[in-house]
Amino acid sequence: MKKQIILTILCGFFLAFLIYKITYHEEMNFLSLGDGLSLGITAYNVKGYSYNDYLKDYFEDTTILREYISDFANVDETTKSLLNKIINNDSLMESNITIQQAISKSKIITISLGMDELNNLKVLKSKNINDYLNNMEKIIKLIRNINKNNQIIITSLYETSKLNKEKITKINNELKSISNKYHLIFIDISDVVLHKEFYMLSDNYYLNYKGHQYIFLRIKDNL
Repeated sequence: MKKQIILTILCGFFLAFLIYKITYHEEMNFLSLGDGLSLGITAYNVKGYSYNDYLKDYFEDTTILREYISDFANVDETTKSLLNKIINNDSLMESNITIQQAISKSKIITISLGMDELNNLKVLKSKNINDYLNNMEKIIKLIRNINKNNQIIITSLYETSKLNKEKITKINNELKSISNKYHLIFIDISDVVLHKEFYMLSDNYYLNYKGHQYIFLRIKDNL
């Protein structure tokens, strides 16, 4: 009789554990930082559905997404402006949360930065690229110091009329090296240029929703 009671209790515990494992969703915060690419800006300078929006939808389906913060990202954001935001610990007026608080409490952080900064220059010089890379390392070091253990994802740059293949290769190799140094997930999206269907206009580097879906899937596969 005692054995039957013990067996029943054990079966109950096992069933409860099984239900818990099936229904459990981890709570998390998600922060996106960056420029127009991060926000899904289109060739017509309007905000479309970005890869971060697709990630948000995915996290809502697979976790308990407590908070998605994208308001620290800005069109034409530069490495210098983001670096200053973090150093000065800027806050959002609506929620009064600071950028360092957002970084600290986020389980996933995405960074897309450089497409606007380098393509908006009238003349792109080697110094501009070096300044960009130096600032990126400072940004990444700061973010990693604030958030030591969670996943930080950085996307590569891709070719444009101003950023030829040689420059992109140099930049992306350096970004990958910095990412490895600070234990980030580096997502190489340089092959988006091989897909004409990802662009609305041939002379504009911003991607359409298909391009952002592609980036989302690349990130999801690396989580």
